Amino acid sequence: MLLYDFLITLFSEYTYSFVFFFIFVLSIIPILTPPTWKVVVSAYSLNDQLNPFLLSAIGATAAVTGRMILLQLSTIGRKAINDHRKNSLDRFRKYLEKKRYGYLIGTLLFALLPLPSNMLFISYGLMNAKSLGIVAGFWIGRFVAYMIMINLSKYFVDYFKKILNSDIQSLFIIDIIGIIMTLFMLLVDWNILFSERKLVFIKPKRFSL
Repeated sequence: MLLYDFLITLFSEYTYSFVFFFIFVLSIIPILTPPTWKVVVSAYSLNDQLNPFLLSAIGATAAVTGRMILLQLSTIGRKAINDHRKNSLDRFRKYLEKKRYGYLIGTLLFALLPLPSNMLFISYGLMNAKSLGIVAGFWIGRFVAYMIMINLSKYFVDYFKKILNSDIQSLFIIDIIGIIMTLFMLLVDWNILFSERKLVFIKPKRFSL
């Protein structure tokens, strides 16, 4: 109990720093991590004197920093992709780059909705995507999402307690959805889709993607 009390006291005194650290680490891990809004809501539930605006801003900054590191690490995966698939992904990247707010809107929606953003950034890494729209969209989306969850937690305390204590099964479901979305992006021949408006999948060559 002494250790528990010590940790609670330490967390209470340095809440913003701990929130940044926890969300930053969770955002780098590619799979089987709880939603980062749980960290923000848990912190606020322990100390409702925290500033929701500042708490959300710190959480969003930690989330986008961690995800951008995950994006960079995921670029290593391009080495395992064959040239045909690389050309296809490059075509998809160029399509998004031509759209003025392509990355911004897409990333913003992922950040706002309960979608697996880990796989989104892994996909960006495989595409070798580079855009300020990714950073801006994810930060804005996460900030708004955290603010909403903090305010909702004030009025639905019991419901949020159940969510915070949810089991790992939900994590598996979310990650499976993300993996399917990533595989779909990898398998689609984007060159044919954009030029001929046909959905064609690239067949795997031996063990190479």
